[in-house]
Amino acid sequence: MAAKSDADREYIARPEKMGWKELSALWERIKAGETGKAEGWEDGKALEHLVVRAFLLSGLPAEYPFDVPPGGKAFEEIDGLVVLGSNTFLFQCKEKPKVAIEVIAKLINQLLRRPGTTLGCVFTSGGFTSTALLLADFSVPHRILLWSGRDIEEGLKNQNFKEPLSEKYHNLCKYGLTDHSPNYEELEVKDE
Repeated sequence: MAAKSDADREYIARPEKMGWKELSALWERIKAGETGKAEGWEDGKALEHLVVRAFLLSGLPAEYPFDVPPGGKAFEEIDGLVVLGSNTFLFQCKEKPKVAIEVIAKLINQLLRRPGTTLGCVFTSGGFTSTALLLADFSVPHRILLWSGRDIEEGLKNQNFKEPLSEKYHNLCKYGLTDHSPNYEELEVKDE
C-alpha cells in the first residue's frame, strides 16, 4: 500500500480525536456551509471524514478516503469504506442540498468493478433528486443505500451508525427499494 501524503495524514488525524459531541458540532458546521478552506477542510472532505469516524465510533471497521490505484495516477477516489458483518460498503459523500443522478451512476460504475457482494452508500447533507431515487431503485442488482442529512443527523443523535446501516441493508433486501423510495412507506403491511 502506498504511503499517505502529509495532507491525508492530517485529515485522518483530525477526526480520530473526535468523539460524538465533536462530530455533532462538525455536522452543524457542514449543514451551515462553514467547513471550507477557512476551517482547514477541502470541499466535501469534512463529511467524508465525519462518516468514517462515526462508523468507527459505532464499532465497525472503516477506512478513510483512498485513491485507486494507490500511489499511482488515480482514476477514481473512494470516499470511504465500512464493513458490516460479511458485507463491504464503498461510499460517496456529497455536501449538497440535492444529490443528482450522476453520483448514483458513478457509484454503480465503481461497484461493477468489484466483487458482486460489494455494496455502496451515498451520504448527503441534504436529500436526493427524484431521478437519483429512480436510478437507485431500478438499477439491477440493488446495491446502494441512501443516507440523507436526516439519516446522518439521526445517527449522530443516537450515537450509532451501525444500527441504521444494518436496518437499511435489511430493508433493501426485503423490499428491493431504498428507504428513500417514493413508495417505500406504502410497502409496510398495515393492520386492519
